[in-house]
Amino acid sequence: MRSGNARASTALRRSGSVLRFPVFPDPCMTTPDYRIASLSLTDTHVLLTLADGREVKEPIRRHIRLHEATPEARTHWQLVDDGHGVVWPALAAPVPEGMLNVHDLLWDLRYEQAMATLQAAQWKLDRLSVTDQELVALWRMEADINNGGFMQFLCNWGDQTCQLALQALRKIGAVHMLDVLSRMRGLIDRFEASPEVVQLNDIYGAMTEQEQEEMESLDHAFWDYPDSIARLGLRWYGA
Repeated sequence: MRSGNARASTALRRSGSVLRFPVFPDPCMTTPDYRIASLSLTDTHVLLTLADGREVKEPIRRHIRLHEATPEARTHWQLVDDGHGVVWPALAAPVPEGMLNVHDLLWDLRYEQAMATLQAAQWKLDRLSVTDQELVALWRMEADINNGGFMQFLCNWGDQTCQLALQALRKIGAVHMLDVLSRMRGLIDRFEASPEVVQLNDIYGAMTEQEQEEMESLDHAFWDYPDSIARLGLRWYGA
């Protein structure tokens, strides 16, 4: 990942007009039927056939309890979340979304497609369609904020990617996540013309203790996932 090596004032002003045209999901938009129609198991994968005919393969090794279970124990599964999730009650206490959930699996595939497109474009984000730019921005947002917080996301990818992520959250209707990310970005507004900030990496050290505490609180609010980006993203961008 890149580090923010441009002057912060320039980087923070860049693409600042992205959010001038808010777009919200059409409440009448139809959602494809992603419910699980059938499930089968191999030694290495969970094989799902969805109601729309789509087939999804999930490696068993990604789920430690399932990976360590006997073949017999793996056969005792149940559907949850209106047919979108799968639980193995004998292996782990069931959660509403399931041990694995179709929305998450399809969203991961959507991200993989966008990142493959970026790689094919020699990692030049501006060569992608707006949709793929937004998907890449959302992937980077989730990956970096979940790993090291907002400042890692900003310093690795700059304000252009942050603005694209804000734009995407607005489009898909993730209003709570949009609020969290907007407040994170708002905390660094005052550094756009700050002489002590030359690079994006300088910002956190230039913050007051109160600002740092607020940023940490917002990181935790993001980690709570007040909106399901996967469900909302699939509804807007499709699988």
